[in-house]
Amino acid sequence: MTNTLPNITAKQKEILRLIYTYRFLNRTQIQTLLNHKDKRRIISWLKDLREKQYLDWHYNATDFMTKSQPAIYYLALNGIRHLRQLDKQLNEELRKRYKDSDRQQVFIDRCLLIADCVIALYVKSRDDLKYMCVLPTEYVASDHSFAELKPQLYFTKQQDTEIKEYFLEVIDQSVPRYQLRQRLNDYMDYLTSVDHTIITLIICPSVADLVYIKRRWRKILEDYDSDDFVLRLATVEKVKAQGVTNEIWEDV
Repeated sequence: MTNTLPNITAKQKEILRLIYTYRFLNRTQIQTLLNHKDKRRIISWLKDLREKQYLDWHYNATDFMTKSQPAIYYLALNGIRHLRQLDKQLNEELRKRYKDSDRQQVFIDRCLLIADCVIALYVKSRDDLKYMCVLPTEYVASDHSFAELKPQLYFTKQQDTEIKEYFLEVIDQSVPRYQLRQRLNDYMDYLTSVDHTIITLIICPSVADLVYIKRRWRKILEDYDSDDFVLRLATVEKVKAQGVTNEIWEDV
């Protein structure tokens, strides 16, 4: 039997789908991704979604240190129920959403940064330059061969007739070195299995991590006699300050 949920508008349903895709978003990101000009309307929709328990947020208006920060939205119980009714294939992914209220800040920050990267790419798009982005929640439905690798973002850049492919990964400060080494090996295993070049972009939490990854990747490359493996690195600080599309990347 289908659960009866409170009525919401088509645009509010779009907001739920966006937050499902990105996990965590602030109001400005939601407004930009919707390409909507009316800030007050977005605020009204979000308030209604919270009141109807489709969304929840991380926001504390009584805390002087945090109340100046934008509220961060994520799926609440009715939002999960709504999406499950739309598509049963989402069940496995939706089960993860029950735990989003308890996600650590490092996870939330990564989701917000990925969203900023996607927005920056779309802002740069024009008639002769087009970006197409796919996030992990969309990999299975789009049947991509790298679904098991799960890069945090896959995107293509089409300029005239030339198309380039990219993976983008954000490294958390808390990731142990052995996990980082394994992740680099996972990327190399996949890149050696395809017959074309995919440029890998890694956003590092610090300069020290950037240097470590650069050295580790060069070590991995010693086992391969090829120039087809392109890795570029930048720090979180540079990405936030200048944007993912600017000249911030260091080639390894």
